[in-house]
Amino acid sequence: MLIRISSQKLMIKSHLREIFAEKKTKRNTFFSFSSSILSNTGSPVWDDERWIVRNIPLNAKLTVKVYDKDDDKITDDFIGEFQISNLIAYEAPSRGHELIGLFNYNRGYFHLAIHSMLSNDETKHLPRYTFDGPCRYSRHDSLAIGRLTKLNTDCIYSTWKIQIRRISVFFDLNERQHWNKKYRAAQTIFGHCPLSLISQSTIKLAHKALHGRTLKHSENGQLTNAEDLWRLIFTDRTTQRIKPCVYTYIIDDNTWRFSETDVQFFADFASKHALLANCSEYVRYAGEFHPRPKFGWAACDDEWELVFDNGSGTYSPDPKLLDNLKELLIFNFPGLNIVTYDYNDPRFKTSVEDLKEAVKHGSYFSSTTVKQLVLNYSKAKTS
Repeated sequence: MLIRISSQKLMIKSHLREIFAEKKTKRNTFFSFSSSILSNTGSPVWDDERWIVRNIPLNAKLTVKVYDKDDDKITDDFIGEFQISNLIAYEAPSRGHELIGLFNYNRGYFHLAIHSMLSNDETKHLPRYTFDGPCRYSRHDSLAIGRLTKLNTDCIYSTWKIQIRRISVFFDLNERQHWNKKYRAAQTIFGHCPLSLISQSTIKLAHKALHGRTLKHSENGQLTNAEDLWRLIFTDRTTQRIKPCVYTYIIDDNTWRFSETDVQFFADFASKHALLANCSEYVRYAGEFHPRPKFGWAACDDEWELVFDNGSGTYSPDPKLLDNLKELLIFNFPGLNIVTYDYNDPRFKTSVEDLKEAVKHGSYFSSTTVKQLVLNYSKAKTS
């Protein structure tokens, strides 16, 4: 992608939208994608911002918006936008698409490529607007919250967002996990009273602080397999070893979001899962997870695995879908070892207690480095 405008810190937000009428009710179906941020350039080029979406309807429209990123402001400055109506027979304008800003002012020209192809036997049965890669991740580091939680010596609190493929294949649209109407904390958030509105506003502000993209405190990249996940996500940047801790997670329509669970920090919020989900009334799945050595804490130099449960009072995920969760993650990250437990299963609690004991006594400080982990993964793949 190439764009020529007079700005220094740029980010693209794209939306695929389908508008149709059903029984006199207008409905919108859309899928969105945000690019990485490019700084210190007036002619930015996004070299690797591929976006694969399966089974796009003929009446779909693509809207591209460009923003000037500013860490010191609550909202980003809007630069301009344009729309493409015919995605199937797309022909790129020779000069590029004109970016129309406020008051219909020309803010520059935007070049992009669109490749359309017929669905094959493997993809034609996928739901409409199925995201199919690549899996991109973003990590946001909050120094302010890091000082409050003191979870590490750097006083940094990190949150992760990973776009993962084909969520709707493994979690059907009819199997969304809606908020638990029997859970008092969820009633406080999603109920119909002034207190609920205040609670939602507070949570949404906290969500923006935790997940907002910034120029100085963010990292972006792509993941293709389990090796990338261990190396880029779960490895401590200082020690270069797997970091043992418990994470809170949600999976929404497009992404897997998680952050390190900290009881003291999250105690100020009615629901840590609602915080991750930005007060969405439903998720595809939710719970907690942690890494552990596959053969016990005395064998930290060997393979590792991720252990998931469905422990979310806010959304009360169906335990029958734990296998779907496992299949989804293995599909996206081949070679990943996954173990799942219902949150009522004492084995999950025991696993968490073993992790805390290992951290307390320092037994997790093995000699396993990222390089050795990659070698172990490569050997397992070729054997």
